[in-house]
Amino acid sequence: MFATPVLSPEYTRVMRATPLRLALPLILALAAACTPRPEPEGPRIQTAEDLLTALRDAGAEVGETAMLAWMPGLASGRVVFIGSERVEIYEQESEAAQRRAVQQLLERASGETTPNLWGNGRLIVIYDGLHGPTIALLSGLLGDRASLSAPSAEEPYPPAVAAAIGWLAESTGVDPGEVIVESFQAAEWPDGCLGLAQAEEACLAVITLGWRVQLQIGTEAYTLRSNELGTAIRQEP
Repeated sequence: MFATPVLSPEYTRVMRATPLRLALPLILALAAACTPRPEPEGPRIQTAEDLLTALRDAGAEVGETAMLAWMPGLASGRVVFIGSERVEIYEQESEAAQRRAVQQLLERASGETTPNLWGNGRLIVIYDGLHGPTIALLSGLLGDRASLSAPSAEEPYPPAVAAAIGWLAESTGVDPGEVIVESFQAAEWPDGCLGLAQAEEACLAVITLGWRVQLQIGTEAYTLRSNELGTAIRQEP
């Protein structure tokens, strides 16, 4: 048999004099440390209003219209303009309905028309154009485009590189297929003007993540700078 320990009167008085409220902070701190914290989730784009808000937050000029968009197999959509580019937004009843509709569009697609198509949440977004910054902005918000044509064996370029190709093609008046990508690499620019401010231009004084993209058309070489998504592009002298 083990002897029962006898506490001294001094030790007993100390224990009785320690209020429970003094121990509670320590107990709560230990419990919080042992409780796993959920990872914060970013806002998801589920509806047309979510997308319009995200576009405006990204600095895009968005023009809403009363025009209705229509495509077989989709719920009635709406037409908006991102800058001068016409974009159709279709809001489906559920994410499952959106996925089914995108799959049907892919199955019906022919080689004659290959608009840019995104599916995200309940949204289907269609842009039938070649403006690189618009494609890059929508890809940055909605994810990769769904392919309406035969898949390419090459690895896809970052959105900023695709935007640079479109920007240069538009600036020079050539077909985007004539623009050759020589190289591209991530970069940090010293300001919002990508380190290429014009005379007396006010630039946001903040480090801007982006890309340096080297392109070629025929024998002419071009070096472009962009921000991370390709929504701002400038040509190096």
